[in-house]
Amino acid sequence: MSDIAILSPAKHRFSCRRALVCLVLAVVSVMSMMTTVSAVADPEGLTSQACLIYNLETDSVLWGKEIDTKVFPTSTVKIMVGMLALEYFADNLDEVLTVPAEALSGVAGTSIGLVAGEEISVRNLLYAALMSGANDAACVLAYTIAGNVTAFVNQMNAKAAELGCKDTIYTNCTGIHDENMRTTAHDTLRIALYAYTNSNFMAMSSETKYVIPETNKRAERTIVNRNYIVSTQYYTKYYNSLAKGMNAGNTQEGGYCLVTSIRKQGCTYIVVCMNSYYSEEDNFVYTYHDCETLVDWAYNNYDFVTVVDNTTMISEIPVELSSEVDYVTLLPESPIEMFLPKDIDVDTAIELHHILLSDTIQAPIAEGEIAGVLTVKYDGELVASVNLVTKGDVSRSEFLYFLTLIRKIVTSRLFAIGCAAAVLIAILYVLFTAVYREKARRRAQRRRQPNLTRRR
Repeated sequence: MSDIAILSPAKHRFSCRRALVCLVLAVVSVMSMMTTVSAVADPEGLTSQACLIYNLETDSVLWGKEIDTKVFPTSTVKIMVGMLALEYFADNLDEVLTVPAEALSGVAGTSIGLVAGEEISVRNLLYAALMSGANDAACVLAYTIAGNVTAFVNQMNAKAAELGCKDTIYTNCTGIHDENMRTTAHDTLRIALYAYTNSNFMAMSSETKYVIPETNKRAERTIVNRNYIVSTQYYTKYYNSLAKGMNAGNTQEGGYCLVTSIRKQGCTYIVVCMNSYYSEEDNFVYTYHDCETLVDWAYNNYDFVTVVDNTTMISEIPVELSSEVDYVTLLPESPIEMFLPKDIDVDTAIELHHILLSDTIQAPIAEGEIAGVLTVKYDGELVASVNLVTKGDVSRSEFLYFLTLIRKIVTSRLFAIGCAAAVLIAILYVLFTAVYREKARRRAQRRRQPNLTRRR
């Protein structure tokens, strides 16, 4: 006979509440992703057509301008090129490739002067593409990976779609202007986050100077980073020592674009600025100005705020089977910190709600036992959650536990069935006994009747 578990009403309620808590946690997890927070004054003086600043620790876009407006990607396409190459060659970055003539056909713009038949490693090609924006290096990688540039561009578009980029279309692997190529600041952020997780990509795109050793066709070459925010090889006025990696470039039609990461005062930001400009009068590329403006704005206006700490009593829950206490206090399992405007009034801007796993909790109870969940709302949206746990240990009264067992036995269905069966057996016994005695009486009566007849 198979064992069938039947939930009691209390256990059923507990199970339903646990499922509800899991659902709340799932909703919070989804809603906290890519949340845009905008509770302070907008940054001023920005020149980029589209730009944004994203905080990595909170997975949130702190501020954005026309983030879903279609723009030309310019050299930022090489972020995708670099990532596909790093994934394709993986641990074989020192593999030596022979440059095919077909890969160099029609290549224009920035290059390191690769020639057909030149033997050069994948690593050196990646440094050339990611640091100096070399279009010939990008095309050689594309040709080697996919057999031709068109097939590689198809892979670029497929990866963009996989990353959730709905408005990105690549038509080449260099960023050279094409009217049919487009992206958005939002999509560029998705691609940047994809690249940020790759240590090789970040190291290569952060390098300021790199020496490509002599090859079979060319002498030693020194290349420098054309992303002026991470390198002083060309200019010092744009340099920020806190910036690491990514990409910068420009075309006449797409303007100046910049993607970089900056870590400041314990916070990591990804900044995307698309279609800014160069001022001849000021001799200044303003995309770097926009980046600095956004980071300063975030630093001046936002900070980590403790919304609730792990010593704050949130609620109490009744305790069963204890002779010591009637209730146990519930505290957050850990503090909740949020990246919020510095001048926020936590008491009015933050809403706390809690759900308990059950209406009561039974002793024995260990300190830190999960009994519910606390959720946090900001601007009416679920943004964080933490388990509610018990404060202190609570021992069980064995006498109360024994009484509870007796009560469960007495009130159980099996006990009721047993009692009913016992009553039925008793009734049957009485009936059987009565019938038996009646029959015995009649037999005895019949045995006496002949004697009575003879006496007469």
